Amino acid sequence: MALPRSNYVKEDQEGVYHCYTRCVRRAFLCGSDELTHKDFSHRKAILLERLRFLAAIFAVEVCAYAILANHYHLILRILPSLATQWSDLEVAARWLMLFPKRHGKRGDPLIPVEEQIKALASCPERIAQLRNRLSSLSWFMGRLNEFIARAANKEDDVKGRFWESRFKCQVLLDDASTVACMVYVDLNLIRAGIANSPEESDFTSIQERIRAWKYETMPSTEASAEQETHSESLPADVFIPENAGEFPIDAQKPAPSPCIPPCDATLSAAWLCPIASEPQRRGILQITPEEYFDLVDKSGRMIRPDKRGAIDADLEPILLRIGANPKLWVETVSRFGSKFCLAAGLMPNLRAFADRLGKRWLQGIGAARAAFTSSPPQSA
Repeated sequence: MALPRSNYVKEDQEGVYHCYTRCVRRAFLCGSDELTHKDFSHRKAILLERLRFLAAIFAVEVCAYAILANHYHLILRILPSLATQWSDLEVAARWLMLFPKRHGKRGDPLIPVEEQIKALASCPERIAQLRNRLSSLSWFMGRLNEFIARAANKEDDVKGRFWESRFKCQVLLDDASTVACMVYVDLNLIRAGIANSPEESDFTSIQERIRAWKYETMPSTEASAEQETHSESLPADVFIPENAGEFPIDAQKPAPSPCIPPCDATLSAAWLCPIASEPQRRGILQITPEEYFDLVDKSGRMIRPDKRGAIDADLEPILLRIGANPKLWVETVSRFGSKFCLAAGLMPNLRAFADRLGKRWLQGIGAARAAFTSSPPQSA
């Protein structure tokens, strides 16, 4: 029997979660549908822009994403403590950006006016409720999936379900499970045979991070050429809320500019959770971006059917440091979604998680025992 999500997703506690959703009725989220011969590629841009928009409003950070033909993956970190730092006015402003009361002539939402913000902020009980919702995993995913479903159903001129069910969710209990799941998500297109390298994996967080890193580290002329080569414009019929990023945002989560194309390298550092901690923001992993890129690149080479091989000698120290078993690394990042059920992590953490749920056994405990070491070296 499935557990209610409220039993293991604690909305008032910080947590990292792997969320994924699949389409129903052979519907295509994006890409070319061989059955109907319709191309839905533009929906990638719609989903990604909506994801950026929500990340700027919620106390939720996007750590990784991958958008495929009929499903997508996200790794999210919810930050309830961040929402508690917002003033009542900021909570009201964020909520009214999410559910605007004013619209323009074309029906596009407008920035809330001061009177509306103050009126909402004057209701303490309502603000307390909204503050909780703005750090809620369920509310974040609901606003993402509902928006996409409505847009797709309108385009297809149909009614009914677009997603096969509510989003699926796995709790990532520690750095070892988080980095393994991030690599799993970032390599989705490579495993599916759609891309040959992380750089070619369109609409994934790894591609966006690599381009941002190149933009920051390469000489300006090379960076400009790189950005020009990969830049693409949003389709003319994609609707993006006007001025979606123009409202108070704290320094820890800069607001994205929704007018910039999805693969603009300058955008990544502003909206994705950083790999390593920065002066203004806490990172998601205890390794450097360069080490993570190397981990993804070499893992991707090993899981390709024509490139499967042994763990690179340079990769083994990184894996040991994050608490992963090098001998089972390829299998772990190739089958992460099926190896673990409700949660993933080091054995002690997974055992504690099972105790918290009052369970003697959880699917994935055996996989955790094999995939992760019991006590990875502590970072300095």
